[in-house]
Amino acid sequence: MLSLEQINMLVLSAELGSFSACARRLGKVQSAVSHGISNLEIDLGVELFDRSSRSPRLTTEGERLIRSAKALLAQSHELEKIAESIIRNEESALTIAVDDALFVPNMSTVLALFADEFPYVQLDILSLTSSDIIHAVANGNVDIGVMFSEVEANKQVDFCYVGGVDFIAVCHRDFPLAELSLLSESDLAPYRQIAVRGTLKKEPQALISMTPSVWWCSSYYAVLELMQQKIGWAYLPLSLVQPLIQTGNIHKIDVTFDHKPWSVPVDLVYKKGANRGPAHQWLFDACKNAFSADLCM
Repeated sequence: MLSLEQINMLVLSAELGSFSACARRLGKVQSAVSHGISNLEIDLGVELFDRSSRSPRLTTEGERLIRSAKALLAQSHELEKIAESIIRNEESALTIAVDDALFVPNMSTVLALFADEFPYVQLDILSLTSSDIIHAVANGNVDIGVMFSEVEANKQVDFCYVGGVDFIAVCHRDFPLAELSLLSESDLAPYRQIAVRGTLKKEPQALISMTPSVWWCSSYYAVLELMQQKIGWAYLPLSLVQPLIQTGNIHKIDVTFDHKPWSVPVDLVYKKGANRGPAHQWLFDACKNAFSADLCM
């Protein structure tokens, strides 16, 4: 019967160039390696090594089998690591939902660190509007939500304030508003606004629309695209539009009611009473730092 030990001897002997080198790597005598490979050849009915020279070399048949042997060892290693993950009580999978305006570089860094820390935990990453995130968490479909704060309380979820994201009013450089300055809310009213809301058709409480004519999107990137088509003006994250402002393609609207960029608070949300395994707790704690100036882990 084939054994993983014999498969390992085959792979190491081929990689190291001799049975003796394989024996030293495994802490065995050379005869044990020679015997193990001979038994493997008997079990497979195939000659794996040409022993006619001083250093054994893989035969043509051995070359064909070595890739499968390496794959088998890799699968065995994977099996052991998953078993160790189970022993540590790590979750098999987690779901995190992020408002796409909040998928800042630090969030990507957090997820990269998570991949290294928990390589055997599957992560589902959803892009939802903040109003949809809170309901997905309350319904148990999402483990952690990264969203803009909602003043209206939801008794099924808990919140953790983690920082803020700056928003500014912007339009295309050729949009009529770009020619005006020191605009009040009433000055904006005649012009179409492009804003974000989710499938529940509920506006974010911190980013409520300001004009009678509104087009709705579920993504801030979609809002940006429509705004660049001169369809309307919008409030967008400063980090998203700053490069376009610098190139002159996008105009920052000068409004009287925003002396500084409007900082919209960001919350982590999670279902009340939910059990947190080690991966969930790590990811939650790491996300707390994602909206600070420097990501400190």
